[in-house]
Amino acid sequence: MEWKVFLPGDEFDLLELSKSLCSPDLAVTRDEDDFVLRSSRLSDLHDADALRREAENIVMLLDGAARVVLHTRVPIAVGSIVLIRDDGSKGYFENLGVTLHVRTGASVVLKRADGSEEQFNQADPVVGWVNAGLGNEAVARVLGLFATKAADWVNLYRILEVVESDMGGRDSIVQQGWVTSAELRRFKHSANSPSAIGDDARHGKESTKPPPDPMTLTEARSFVETILHNWLRTKHNP
Repeated sequence: MEWKVFLPGDEFDLLELSKSLCSPDLAVTRDEDDFVLRSSRLSDLHDADALRREAENIVMLLDGAARVVLHTRVPIAVGSIVLIRDDGSKGYFENLGVTLHVRTGASVVLKRADGSEEQFNQADPVVGWVNAGLGNEAVARVLGLFATKAADWVNLYRILEVVESDMGGRDSIVQQGWVTSAELRRFKHSANSPSAIGDDARHGKESTKPPPDPMTLTEARSFVETILHNWLRTKHNP
């Protein structure tokens, strides 16, 4: 008996993930024109509802990690689930179909002086992040926020708060050298200032003077992602 969990999403994103997620514990593989999730965490499940719940948990973490490292815009989700029985017959559960989009690749090949080559794929960190999220509440929360919420000021601030709490406070992040104290103040001041960023601010009333040089939302996203990449390296679980 084998389960196949089909993944609707962007073809480029899923192809990149398939280059890095290729172990028995966690893999995204191509199945003709579709992409399929395989995981050792699913192989022993015999109930379709239980399998879907576990698959959705894994895919939420996968989607959040992909948004961080690949900047995906099309959500990765659990689509059809197919049961391949020992006699070759199939059972289908909630066939939702697949929408694919095509983009170009994003791999880098390192060529050494001795002629050897090593390929690095953009999605290589995803495996460790998903595994970490399966066992770490803070990582699961952050990846879940990326997967289910917009990357706006409120959510970026919320993600930063989770990281700060996990690290033991703002000073710990600064001590790690990930960002400076001034950059943290500028981000938080901007996020809280309706005079600086309007109705997207976390506060409805200006409680201090507006920041003289507020961050743009693009800068804020890059700022939080820098912190996140560094933090996730400390949680990496290959």
